[in-house]
Amino acid sequence: MRAVLTSKIPVHRVEVFAEMAWMERRPELGLLCRAARQDGNRISPPVVQSALPGLSDTGAKNVIAWCRILGLCDAGGAVTALGEQVAQRDEAPVPEQGVYELWLANHPVIGRRVLAVERLSSSRAHRNEQMKPLDVVPELGTVFRSVVAPAERFMVRGLPTNHGHPAVIERTSRATCRLRWRLDFDQGREQWQLDGTIDAPMNDGNALRPIQHEPESTGMDLWKLAETWTTTTFAPFGRWQAHERRLATPFEGLSGSEQDAFHKTLSIRRVEVPGRGVFEDVSLEDVPIGPASAQDAQRWAMARFDRRLSDRPGYRSRAAVREEFALLTEGTPLESFSPTLPPHDELLAQASRVPERSWSLAAPVDLAPSPVGALELGELRIGAPAAAASAGSPGVIRIPFHGGWSMRQLVDQLLAGATPRRVLLSDRYVRGADNLAGLKLLVATLRASAPTVAVDVWTGDEGTDFKAIQAITGAPPRSYRETFGKNMPHDRYLLVLPGQGAGFGWHMSNSPLHARPDAPGPGPGTPLRWKDLAATRVTAEELEPALRAWLEGGR
Repeated sequence: MRAVLTSKIPVHRVEVFAEMAWMERRPELGLLCRAARQDGNRISPPVVQSALPGLSDTGAKNVIAWCRILGLCDAGGAVTALGEQVAQRDEAPVPEQGVYELWLANHPVIGRRVLAVERLSSSRAHRNEQMKPLDVVPELGTVFRSVVAPAERFMVRGLPTNHGHPAVIERTSRATCRLRWRLDFDQGREQWQLDGTIDAPMNDGNALRPIQHEPESTGMDLWKLAETWTTTTFAPFGRWQAHERRLATPFEGLSGSEQDAFHKTLSIRRVEVPGRGVFEDVSLEDVPIGPASAQDAQRWAMARFDRRLSDRPGYRSRAAVREEFALLTEGTPLESFSPTLPPHDELLAQASRVPERSWSLAAPVDLAPSPVGALELGELRIGAPAAAASAGSPGVIRIPFHGGWSMRQLVDQLLAGATPRRVLLSDRYVRGADNLAGLKLLVATLRASAPTVAVDVWTGDEGTDFKAIQAITGAPPRSYRETFGKNMPHDRYLLVLPGQGAGFGWHMSNSPLHARPDAPGPGPGTPLRWKDLAATRVTAEELEPALRAWLEGGR
């Protein structure tokens, strides 16, 4: 979430009698202030004498008195904030008194600030009736940096007056000044900066010069600021949820891109920042959004799902449909509302208005090599406890979405009581840290059942770390391009070559590498979160040539 708050700031140009100080290099005072840090952050005679050897007690007391006058320490010798700056920069204020021209700006974000200063001749004669009260009294004792000559740093030490209020001569200024305050909530960073032009002379008449100002920060906690907007700024758009740092908003009126990104840009006429002012016409970008109710979440989930089917047409098995819906809802603000994918028949009825879509969903179920189970055809409720997985009919293994099986349960079903001599995983996408972790768990589980089993992997080339696979299996993997040429299979296979008896294989709708643990370091018996996986047992004769050759010869 980001915003840029802007405000025009009037610039006051005045002539005034003042006590000023310019920051100049004074390494000895910087050394003294640093030495005070080692002695309770206090400037005392022993500290002065250790930092400036050779001074008498009287001389040390005189130095302390001067430091007090400069504002580097208080009456008790404690180092002030200005003294800390001197310790860091080796620059100390050098006081002077006279008539000056000041360019002043005032705003709750920047404070009462001197933008630039010009020394004037004290010989100018002014009538008392020209004198007016100073509307913007600059912060005394604060170090300012010139926006005309950024290397110049100065402070206003005092504004002497006989009447209790500084009097000035007002001058006309053509300066323009704008505050730009950038708020980046996600990064926890905010910076403000001034820009515009200023008519400070600087030996160039009254030519306008660009304001030069380095960004500064207020140190504000931005998420606490967002909480203050709950009943004001956010109220017309939804309900701000401080714990989730998200705006709960109705589904109605959201664009497709907003639904998919779970972010929305808000155009706000007026924003108030407590203690920092009011800003007009603010664009609050990338505001995190989520559904305001379970009904909104369901409509939102189905809208995303329908859009995905339209944008990526094609045949989808029921397992692929369930996986698609899960991908669009899990890990999003929709998940906590448990949106539900309708049962297969209901989804077909909804798709009947678009014959192509209806057929693309029906055909993979109707023409499946083995009947699709009622569990898989039923509704899928995100976040609901997984239904118990079962082995299904003979030669078929089914693990429903989030099925809860351990890798050992799957391996036991896949081995079907055989002791394997070799196992082949043919999976196009053995890549990425999560899938490699899944491969490591699969290999460990196989070797827990058969310690000497050799594990081969055939996989695609793109983005694959073949060395990492070999480090897990102990055998060099083969690429799909080398093995299958242009006819690369999309489905996954796991083939088993037993120590005795004929080999057999499994045709899988999904990869066992997609199972994910809820905590790091899973073992063979750890329950896992699965995508829908259906595995059908096949013989060598039912496989394509490369897989059949491996099953017949183990190569």
